Amino acid sequence: MKDQNAPTTLVDLLSTLEKSDDLRSLARQCGLTVRELRRRLARWRKELQVEMDNGSQSGAKSRDARLPGRPSRSTSESGETWPELTAAAECSHSPLPRKGKQIMEIWTDGASKGNPGPAALGIVFGQLGGELLCVHGEAIGRATNNVAEYRAVVRALEFCAQWRIKKVNLNLDSELIARQLNGAYRVKSPDLRPLYQQVVHLSRNLATFRVRHIPRQKNRFADHLANLALKR
Repeated sequence: MKDQNAPTTLVDLLSTLEKSDDLRSLARQCGLTVRELRRRLARWRKELQVEMDNGSQSGAKSRDARLPGRPSRSTSESGETWPELTAAAECSHSPLPRKGKQIMEIWTDGASKGNPGPAALGIVFGQLGGELLCVHGEAIGRATNNVAEYRAVVRALEFCAQWRIKKVNLNLDSELIARQLNGAYRVKSPDLRPLYQQVVHLSRNLATFRVRHIPRQKNRFADHLANLALKR
């Protein structure tokens, strides 16, 4: 006899797994904590339900239906699409999977309208050699571009300290700040010196801290997050 409580759809299955008390072995195989696995199952279920609801309202199946686990997308003004990842502020523990390199790869950017003017920062967190993990965008009031760039680095390292991350690779498109953090340039600006000192203080707790200047076109996701925060 068929169990009436057995899941009949993928949404039902995800909901059943999400509520299960026996996720430890599955979480271990995925390299996740039980809490993180439950959180992801809940997100996938909601995304799938939205997709199914949209499909039923249109009266046709989408040819580009999103599979559970594939991130939804956000679109920038230039038409580029970016994955919608978990907000870094929602991660109470390190988002780094247990499998793979335990090195946090970070991309930061700052934006200012007016220089100085309304400013914001954008941060993308990922695993070195692995997937992108989470993001952060935040309006910071009135500031210059350079201050916004530094504030992004400080905020990223604050997250890493909270998560007890010990190895960080930082990527940013500001050559000035990259050279200052690498010791090639002196920090002469009174507005930047306190922020530089914050970075130095936060980085002292890291086992490795590598700073790399990258072309702007390779930092567009962080730039998108900063500009998105400016509009909020």
